[in-house]
Amino acid sequence: MRNRTNGIQVLSAAALATALLFAGCGQKANRQGSANSGETAQAESANEARETYAYQSEEADSNGLRHFKDAAGRDVSVKKDLTKVAVLSTDAQSYLYMIAPEKLVSVWQEPKAEDYMPSAYANLPAIGKNKASDQKAALLSYQPEVILYMSNGNEKETGTGAMADKLQADFGVPVVEIDSSFAGQGNAFRMLGDLLGKRERGEELAAYTDDVYRRVTAVAEKEKKKEKKLICFRGSMENEVLLKSAKTSEVINLLADNVVEMQGTEAQQRGGSMILEAADVKQLNPDVILTDTANFLNQMNSDSSWQEIPAIKNTQVYLIPSRPHSWVLSPAQYPIGAIWLANTLYPKQANFDLEKEIRQYFKTCYGKDLSAEEYQNLLSPQENRQ
Repeated sequence: MRNRTNGIQVLSAAALATALLFAGCGQKANRQGSANSGETAQAESANEARETYAYQSEEADSNGLRHFKDAAGRDVSVKKDLTKVAVLSTDAQSYLYMIAPEKLVSVWQEPKAEDYMPSAYANLPAIGKNKASDQKAALLSYQPEVILYMSNGNEKETGTGAMADKLQADFGVPVVEIDSSFAGQGNAFRMLGDLLGKRERGEELAAYTDDVYRRVTAVAEKEKKKEKKLICFRGSMENEVLLKSAKTSEVINLLADNVVEMQGTEAQQRGGSMILEAADVKQLNPDVILTDTANFLNQMNSDSSWQEIPAIKNTQVYLIPSRPHSWVLSPAQYPIGAIWLANTLYPKQANFDLEKEIRQYFKTCYGKDLSAEEYQNLLSPQENRQ
């Protein structure tokens, strides 16, 4: 078992921000009627502590600036009518595709076919493909009026607004921090709708994501006493595992017991990673193993050293769908990732109609009616991950 504290994730939101600073298919859901009253009550109880986002004043001061409070509680002065928005990660990019693609002046990575971005915005400049030392100048050349920042939880100042303050000082452009959590996703879309003059669209997305979160939480609450032990492998290293303390472990932690915990400093637990060999996994003895890499799935299913692990013997190894991005580990895909994982771990209790749920996600979030071929492609293995 090896700990890794050097950054081996490719272009995560926090790593990008830091670099810029220093560079200068189931059954139909049974959700109606009295049989579901208990589920609804459990879901509402689990969410009652979350307050719905309160819309802010749209009034501007004498300079035409609106005083806007972001997810970190920072007061940011922004133009009242924003038309030029930049992003610092693919997560923020995906959120903007959903709510206001017409306001993007640049993206972080060139869109994939499965991003379903309207063709009019498909050729926006991708800042992330520049060298780190050139990214700041490239982004500023498009004169953004605001930059959206979404923390991935790896920096010490998560939730405090400190990183957003640093970015704002460095870029000289207002930076608004957006909640990247699954639990706060509905409010994130409400806040974006408020900021960008798209409140109706923000409410549509918020209502959808809140509903998914309630339904998945209801399944999690019912399965709490028989929660499955799980290990999730991820990334190009293939046998790198997702730590329980990682922010991107939110969906997994909601539905399962992620048995991989790393001892060490706070910084190591936030941003480090761990490599597990077959012997380590056998000792931890998870009920279920996930991976987002098809090649590693094939290795586990063919290598004799892995075949001794009970979860593999019992065919409890699953490939996480990753089109356009990992369904379980990427905030924009959390709704379908949570539905997929709930169905995978607890098929009888979840009983979600996976095809219906996937189609609803893409229709609601991207305005896309999937063809039969597109639907199948979303679930097919992706040998070369990005």
